[in-house]
Amino acid sequence: MKIRKWVVSIILIASLTALPAVSAKGEQQEITKSISTMSQTFTTSSGKRTAQIVRINLNDSRLEVRPVLAFNEIGKTQSLQEMAKQNNALAVINGTFFMAYNKEDPKPPWGMIVIDFEKKNEKTSGSSIGFNGNLRPVIMTSKKMSENSFEHITSAGPTLVQDGKVVVDPLAEGMQDPKLTTLSAQRSFIGYTADNQLVMGTVPNVTLNQLAVICQSMGLQAAMNLDGGASSGLYAKGKLLTRPGRNLSNALIVVQRKSPPIQVKWDSQILSFSRQPVIINGSVYVLAEEIFAKLGAKVTIMQQEKIITVTKEGREIHLWESGGVTVDGGNPPTPVRSRMIAGKLMIPIRFAAEMLDTSVQWDSQSRTATIATKGENDKP
Repeated sequence: MKIRKWVVSIILIASLTALPAVSAKGEQQEITKSISTMSQTFTTSSGKRTAQIVRINLNDSRLEVRPVLAFNEIGKTQSLQEMAKQNNALAVINGTFFMAYNKEDPKPPWGMIVIDFEKKNEKTSGSSIGFNGNLRPVIMTSKKMSENSFEHITSAGPTLVQDGKVVVDPLAEGMQDPKLTTLSAQRSFIGYTADNQLVMGTVPNVTLNQLAVICQSMGLQAAMNLDGGASSGLYAKGKLLTRPGRNLSNALIVVQRKSPPIQVKWDSQILSFSRQPVIINGSVYVLAEEIFAKLGAKVTIMQQEKIITVTKEGREIHLWESGGVTVDGGNPPTPVRSRMIAGKLMIPIRFAAEMLDTSVQWDSQSRTATIATKGENDKP
């Protein structure tokens, strides 16, 4: 009888210790339902072409799309498959152009790359795609893309589709290479639909105009060209769908979001915002108009002047969309800069709290910013 009880105990312990792994695997399988792969054949002016396509449901808040650098360094190169495995990526596509024909490293990227609001590489020609959480991405010419307005940016180009219409014009975007203006080649693209589905894929032996028509026929609202030729590569769900002919400098990856959302509390009350707070260079940024209003200030938005005015108990704060900040007509006590992110003005929460005689404590483990009235020792 004792032996039987001992065996049952061992089995029970083993089953309990296995539960987290099963749960994690189950969650991974659940997330992959938001990613689908397919092959689709299109008829072009030069004949039929079969595209390899990956669709990502950006409405799934557990997913994140972000650029990565080979070995996390500018100028290094790495296989697409290695980048996928190194980052536990669910899907990957090659990113911007790079100096592939340099005989030795460094082989730096050609386009602008921003990761976690930090600019890693700079270039203003071509077009760019910007990501802010799970909001619908933005594709526009790189010259118009504000590097401070997006959490992640990758540049390449040219733009293929805008507002559902073919708009290919590489010369207008400062791109003169015949490989882009006239020739056919293996191509990679990325775009999105009106219902926030990200679509990325590869198509063999097409011109940019043919690629644009293909993107339009898939119902993409906007799309842009990525690096192509031997750099064109696509990976999803553990498999290479298109194998690049060379190691790459950078890529765009789809991963499971690692960090929980940032919470803001005023004492024990959780404050909700219409736009999720973000961390930029170690500071928690929140929507300016909403945080000041929640802290009891009067907020006036002057659309034409592009200024937000905040008043409370004789204090007046002006916040400009361009980034300027004044307090009672002068510079703030400590340097601060507002930022336009996805069309909304955001500021560091610590600045907002201190301007209204409160303080902020940050718990990095729970990713919670707690606001408390200064001098009240019984508050956290």
